Amino acid sequence: MKLSKNENGLEKSKIFQRKIILFGLLTLVLLVSAISGARALAGITATALPINTHYIMKVTMTSQIPDPAEPGRYVDIRFKFENNGSTVAEDVEAEILPQYPFSLDPGTSAVKSLGSINPRQKGDNGVIIKYRLRIDKDALEGQSEIKLRYGTSEGVWITMPEFKINIQPYDAILLLDKVVSKPETIKPGEKATIDLTFRNIAEILLKKIRVKITLGGVPLAPIGSTNEEVIEKIDKNEEANVRFDLIGEPDAQSGIYKVGVEFDYYDNLGNSYSRNSTIGLIIGSDPDLSVNIDSTTIYKSGVTGDVVIKIVNKDVNEIKFLNVKLAESKDYRITSPSEVYVGNIDSDDYETAEFTLFVENTKEKKAILPVTLEYRDANNIMYVEKVNLELPMYSASEAKQLGLIEGNGKVGIFVMLLVIVGGLFIYRRWRKGKRKKA
Repeated sequence: MKLSKNENGLEKSKIFQRKIILFGLLTLVLLVSAISGARALAGITATALPINTHYIMKVTMTSQIPDPAEPGRYVDIRFKFENNGSTVAEDVEAEILPQYPFSLDPGTSAVKSLGSINPRQKGDNGVIIKYRLRIDKDALEGQSEIKLRYGTSEGVWITMPEFKINIQPYDAILLLDKVVSKPETIKPGEKATIDLTFRNIAEILLKKIRVKITLGGVPLAPIGSTNEEVIEKIDKNEEANVRFDLIGEPDAQSGIYKVGVEFDYYDNLGNSYSRNSTIGLIIGSDPDLSVNIDSTTIYKSGVTGDVVIKIVNKDVNEIKFLNVKLAESKDYRITSPSEVYVGNIDSDDYETAEFTLFVENTKEKKAILPVTLEYRDANNIMYVEKVNLELPMYSASEAKQLGLIEGNGKVGIFVMLLVIVGGLFIYRRWRKGKRKKA
């Protein structure tokens, strides 16, 4: 059937109108998509704008505390909601969408109600909400993503572009916690064990711990092992021990020596750490003193005389501040000061202390002298040593026989000569007087 000219023009007009409408709709769709895409790229608005609404919601993450966050701990995140549109956004709700390594504590709701947000409610008037999230202890260093969405009374939920949370393990601190030396004082030429205890006070695993002691200038040497040891790993809040076997050099001087401890280690991210510490080790030996009576003028009871006490230092180290005390006794009376300060005695040397005594009359063959020595060693450690010394007692004849009484025989001869000379003098006077009478 053939159309008339008017009918043909009408048909072409309808087709043209349809094309205009189609073009308009296509243009509107492209415009909405472009606006939504631009807002999505800005990361501050929803991924889609609800139709027939005029609120424009801007959502920003205003802070994370702490920044960076630490694995195994909490992070507080705050979001601000602002309405840049011209109508009210009613009954706004926000929901956090945790994903690894983040999680909410059990019983904590992910949904928060914000109420209605008025037009142009922004800046300091914006609505702020806070979420507290736990971070997994094995979370890796870097930025992790967290999702958030919001909805209104219209029942449409808008998912925001992902927000970034900074995560970084805090300083991985390995602490040299304890040092034990057995024995506590290392003697020259003798062995000792040194136990070092390390504690991991970080919240992450530490591994490949290499421990080295430096002995430069210290009269100690490793024995049976080197001066390095390795610990494979130490979990958080755990401790581990390394042991070094050492021996003191034979001619080691007493003293407190500083020994350096170096330790290197890695965290579970492969970050390396290096630390230094110092420990003190005591080298010394028990003092070796010899105490005896060096000389005396007392050999029998009932007399006053002097006693000289000799103290010999047989140790390799000096002794200091020696004080010698002689205690009172029923066997004698001390007629001199009962204390003598001697001072220092070098190695392989001696000093003396002298006392004056009156020995009571006794039939005992000896008198006991209780002597107390007070002194300090080279490490300034105080010692108190008590010694009982025996002072032998003899009769006069025993003393003469042993040659302990010098000059007594000559005195007797001298007295005898005096008697003889006196007798001769008297005899001559008597003879002279007799002759005169005759």
